[in-house]
Formats: sequence, C-alpha cells, structure tokens
Amino acid sequence: MFALGGGLGAVMRHWLALKIRHDFPLATLLVNVLGSLLLGIWVGYLGGPVDIPEDQKRLVFGFCGGFTTFSSFAYQSLELHRERTLYLAAGNILISLALCWFSFWLGLLLAS
Repeated sequence: MFALGGGLGAVMRHWLALKIRHDFPLATLLVNVLGSLLLGIWVGYLGGPVDIPEDQKRLVFGFCGGFTTFSSFAYQSLELHRERTLYLAAGNILISLALCWFSFWLGLLLAS
C-alpha cells in the first residue's frame, strides 16, 4: 500500500512540475501546500492522528510522501505540539514551511 501510494504521489508531482514552469519553484510550493492540506483533511476526517487505521496510514502517507516531503513533516510537527510543547513544534518548523503548516491546519478545520 505504501509503495502504491508513493508511486502515485511521485507521478502526480512530476506531472505538475512539467505543467508549471517558472523561475521561482512554484510547482514545488504548490505540491507542498496541497500535500499538507490533503493530509490535514484526511487526519481531521478520521478524528485525529490517534484513530488512523494502519492500512489507510500506509496508503495516504505513501501518497503524500511521494507527492511532497513536507506533508509528513507537517504531521510530525502537529505530533510534537500535541505530545510535547509548542516551542518544540515551532523550533521544528522553519519559516519557509509556513504555508505548508497553514494548509495542514486549514485541512483539519475544514474536515471537522
């Protein structure tokens, strides 16, 4: 399941990179924001990170990991905040990831 999701995500990322050409890496920014939003909606729809079934976790993390490396990073940052402190999560999130974090949060909000 993980390999299937990862393969699909990688193909989608490559397709978007071919479609979006710009001096600034807009395609990378777009897939990072979309991947974080998708993961946030999925986690929020399932009621939070504790209730995720293993088979679904493998498929969705595989897709998001293949589509963007930042989607899994957003999820791990949420876990740092929930299990430890906001300061650890904030230290883990660089300013360059602000849009990805926001899109993940927005996905949780939309799904709840």
